[in-house]
Amino acid sequence: MSGALDPIQEDLPLDLAQSPHKSPPRSRPVVQAAGDLPPSLFDQLLARLRAVPWARYRAKAAPVLRSGAKQLGTAAKVAVTRGSTVARVAVKRGTPYALQLAKGTARISFIRAFPLLIARTIHLFGFPAVVVRTAMQFTIAHRSGLAIDEVVYFRVDDPAGYTVYEAPPKLGTAIAITYLPTLVLAILSVLCLAQALTPRAVLHLPITWVTWVQLWLGLAFASHMFPSYEEAGPVAEQARVGVVKADPVSVFWVIPAQIVALLTRLGGILPAIVGVAACWWLASGIFR
Repeated sequence: MSGALDPIQEDLPLDLAQSPHKSPPRSRPVVQAAGDLPPSLFDQLLARLRAVPWARYRAKAAPVLRSGAKQLGTAAKVAVTRGSTVARVAVKRGTPYALQLAKGTARISFIRAFPLLIARTIHLFGFPAVVVRTAMQFTIAHRSGLAIDEVVYFRVDDPAGYTVYEAPPKLGTAIAITYLPTLVLAILSVLCLAQALTPRAVLHLPITWVTWVQLWLGLAFASHMFPSYEEAGPVAEQARVGVVKADPVSVFWVIPAQIVALLTRLGGILPAIVGVAACWWLASGIFR
């Protein structure tokens, strides 16, 4: 064994020695060139769309679409022509009837609304009497032990004030609730009107603002002394039922109750006229 160096191996690097236990180098994956990649889905779809014979399909569908459009145009033209004719006939024939119907409806509505307007005006003019009457009804019903459901002292409607209470078991209680305020309002009306009318007619005193207040209160009390139909109707029916049962109070009260119920059936205008006429006659005839 000589001490000379081993001859240089040209197939190895200078700094690496060949080792019999070293594994051979792994092969790297070969990357394909860009031109060798398969086409994408978008490219495939685009290629198939380009392959469709659009010109042949267009040539076959054009006559069908053209004839269909012509038929639709003809039908639309006929419809428009006939529709305009019908519209003109409807306007010529329907306008007078529509105007006549509108005028008749307005006339009926005005006829129906005019009495309610007058009644509301009377209630606005005599709101003190409405409040006094409702307060008295509520007090009598409460003192009688009846259940009170609702109390409205004043509203702009007909009736203007009311009390919803339990139906009284006795006719005397119903008469007191309904007609005792009538008696009180009649007395107050006669007192106010007498003080306003008699001194001017007998003593020839001058008219002052107190006179106008007395006239206002007297007319207000007189126009609201009668009950509404919602109050007088149940009392009249209860009196009629009592006559069948031979109740003495019902026999005495059935005719006046029926008269008041008939008087108040059409609203508050007729009871107001009758009340004002009666109280005016009584007030003017006291000192004569």
